[in-house]
Amino acid sequence: MSSWACQSGGWSTFDCVTTPGATFTHPITLNIYNVGPANSVGSLITSVTQTFSIPYRPSADLVNCTGGRWYQASTGTCFNGYAANITFNLTGLAIPNEVIYGIAYNTSNYGYTPIGTMPCSATSEGCPYDSLNVALEGVTSVGVNPDPDSAYFNTLTAGWYCDNGVGGVGSFRLDSGCWTGYKPSVRFATLNIPANANQCKNNGWQTRTRADGTLFRNQGDCIQYVNTGK
Repeated sequence: MSSWACQSGGWSTFDCVTTPGATFTHPITLNIYNVGPANSVGSLITSVTQTFSIPYRPSADLVNCTGGRWYQASTGTCFNGYAANITFNLTGLAIPNEVIYGIAYNTSNYGYTPIGTMPCSATSEGCPYDSLNVALEGVTSVGVNPDPDSAYFNTLTAGWYCDNGVGGVGSFRLDSGCWTGYKPSVRFATLNIPANANQCKNNGWQTRTRADGTLFRNQGDCIQYVNTGK
């Protein structure tokens, strides 16, 4: 996730102030679907909602940065948002090789059930979940993204779809043509244990794992695990 929320002040007013380590909590849902015909959204496999502790972004650094951004000394870079990983527990879930996933959460005015006006709505910093975004990653580092210029998206605003809503609004659907470089940053850690030595061959070892989730170094390492469990 990418948190732009401040404990006081705001990122857009350049007066963000946050106590280091401060967090807020918010429920977030992961939906996983089968892939339907023509890459449409198929049947729901599972829906998991967990409440996560999300960090506020650091205070604005008016010395090293402009525009109210915060400064990351380790990279010498200024940022608006603060990246924070969240982890869903899907223990025991069996999924096919290809799935469609969606991240959903409610804010004041958006989501499946908008929260509406709350006491934080009247503060200068606003409600922190209104400044929470899904982080993006431009390049796939592990696995394969079958369609890098498409995404699955649900909004009531027609102009936010690549096709300007021609394919419908207000439903989670395939949206193609304008998503290159703007794909959600996500990783699925799955177990794919080889049942026999043949499954290690012909580069099969590259997609297999041990029971603890660790990867194999090469084909021989995979075959040894099948034979000895080590």
